[in-house]
Amino acid sequence: MAEKPTYTDQQLELYLDRIGYSHSDQSESNLLQHLRQHIENDALSALSELQRRHLAAIPWGNSGLHYSQHHTISLNPQNLFEKMVERRLDGYCMENTGIFFIVLRSLGYLVYATGGRVSHAASKGLDDGLYLPLTWYGTKIDCSYRMNHTNGYGQVDVGFGNNCATAPLLLQEGATATAIAPSEMRIVRERIAEFTDPNQKIWIYQTRYNPESKWLDQVCFSDVEFLPQDFGVMNFSVSQSRTSWFTQFFVCIRMILDQSGTEIIGQCVMSGKEVKERLRGQTEILQVLQTEEDRVRALAKYFDMHLRESEIQGIRGMTSELK
Repeated sequence: MAEKPTYTDQQLELYLDRIGYSHSDQSESNLLQHLRQHIENDALSALSELQRRHLAAIPWGNSGLHYSQHHTISLNPQNLFEKMVERRLDGYCMENTGIFFIVLRSLGYLVYATGGRVSHAASKGLDDGLYLPLTWYGTKIDCSYRMNHTNGYGQVDVGFGNNCATAPLLLQEGATATAIAPSEMRIVRERIAEFTDPNQKIWIYQTRYNPESKWLDQVCFSDVEFLPQDFGVMNFSVSQSRTSWFTQFFVCIRMILDQSGTEIIGQCVMSGKEVKERLRGQTEILQVLQTEEDRVRALAKYFDMHLRESEIQGIRGMTSELK
């Protein structure tokens, strides 16, 4: 059987420090021991906390495609760890979900990965029922393995940007997920318009902006397990295609936790020439960016991302450069 990558206890401890995991006695020396005990006692609660803190600490973004000399994305587990934990940089879908997936496996959760398609509603603002090619990396977790109070599989996500669920989602028709109020999220099992077989159904993750608005498809995915080589192909297409949105625009998003650390209440978003803060449905512009120097300083201020000079120079001449 092929060996599945995991992280060492030392790496897990560094990861917990990176995401700000803590507990009542504030003793950093036994954070990992405390987490493992938490998992034994209440695996769903532990998983939820890891997801929240990961979302609030590690930004979702594509800096590697703009602020680098190589303009590539590596999904190698050690490269992911170095970039997002040791360097404290961001990662896009397959990076953020990739490292979280390996962390969960290293902690003893029974997980497997799957791929999905992002809807036109999420990617283009077009509610036409159509989808992009396979580009989404999802993590499914066996709820009956450690979460013995429930059955079946759940889905946990840290890689869907501003529309990411903020808590694990049980894979059951109509199950709801925690979202940033007033937005709501749910999962349904339906066919999509492009399927030939009318009886073929797939999981669809949907959101709506408030209880009065329409449910919009965000991403669809199946129960089929995807392998690392599958994500390698997907990652190459997304990160290297000249028509890919990710290669043309730079974006960075970080979720905002409340003071108690129990609820995600908003987002900090850098997109185009603006840095915005969205809290419970209200948006405030924090800064307007005029130059690359402005953006580099803003990345340090709002996202704790500190780029090297060679990385800063990597965006020169690209369409995403601020001039």
